[in-house]
Amino acid sequence: MLLVGALLAVFHLEGVSYSALSMLVGLVIVVLVGEPMVEGLKEFGLQTGLSDHVTGIISSLASNLPEGVMTLFMILSPQLREVAILTVMLASAFNGLLLGILVIMLTYRGGVIELPKQALEHDIEIMRIGVAFCMIVFGTGIILNIFSVGEAVYLPFEVPVFLLIAYVGYLYFVSRRKRSERLVEHKSGRSSWVPPIVMGLVGIVISAELISGSSEYLVHMFDLHVVIAATLIGLAGSIPEHGLALIGARKGHVELGVSNLLSGIVQSIMLIFPILAIIVPVRLDGYVLYQFLAIAVTLWIVKKAIIDDNRLTLDEGLSILMIHVLGILLFDELSFLI
Repeated sequence: MLLVGALLAVFHLEGVSYSALSMLVGLVIVVLVGEPMVEGLKEFGLQTGLSDHVTGIISSLASNLPEGVMTLFMILSPQLREVAILTVMLASAFNGLLLGILVIMLTYRGGVIELPKQALEHDIEIMRIGVAFCMIVFGTGIILNIFSVGEAVYLPFEVPVFLLIAYVGYLYFVSRRKRSERLVEHKSGRSSWVPPIVMGLVGIVISAELISGSSEYLVHMFDLHVVIAATLIGLAGSIPEHGLALIGARKGHVELGVSNLLSGIVQSIMLIFPILAIIVPVRLDGYVLYQFLAIAVTLWIVKKAIIDDNRLTLDEGLSILMIHVLGILLFDELSFLI
């Protein structure tokens, strides 16, 4: 499949059928390389003694790589820059939606998901920071648009810089946690995690090129609204990657799955988005401002559900799912605005 994807990327042809095939192959590659890559990361965690929570953060970074690379390709095209920005911001909502599904899936027969308080200490803090940043940017954008009559308002350069600094600080403090006591002592297979991770990285680049190239053609061909295009691409890019967290949770890796999705919500707005915002200017129009508000609200809902009692229950899973679905549906309503 990697070979097929590479050939499609090299011999890039125009046409609806060819673009649809390229996108389908790209999504299939993401799914196929995703699971062995996550398994490689789990083996890496065992070899280094990292906890399931920290390994979940690393797996989330790996899951976000296709999205990050895809959007980097997309911003090279002026026609897709706003789509790329909105796609990244929507990824936070899709990860939250998957978190709600995961909680419902594991608690609908009774029981709860216990969350380790110490492991989530820094996660709660970075979510608080994320809420604060999003609300400040939302308020600033509203004020600037009110007083900048007839002029385009762009995201101040300081915002992505501070977002990146905050997330790098979060990673630093997480890395300082005491390693777990499950360190694997055997030396045979010490590098067994290398091949699946390398294969995953190669697949990520190929799939990102296929998805971004076909998306650009289809958006231009069918003249899709920026909101609809971002929603469809965000759905196609996020669900297959982070859906692996649901599979892992079903197999008993609950903490890893929850950590993957929690990290994915934050990484979209505090890691991938600021990198794009440093490369290209981000216009603070109604679509972007809505996403900042929606991310702040949904982050607060998730944070509140966790810190109440360090557990997730069925009713909390339903509320997380509903608020994220509503946020996505209301965002799509904006496509009716010309």
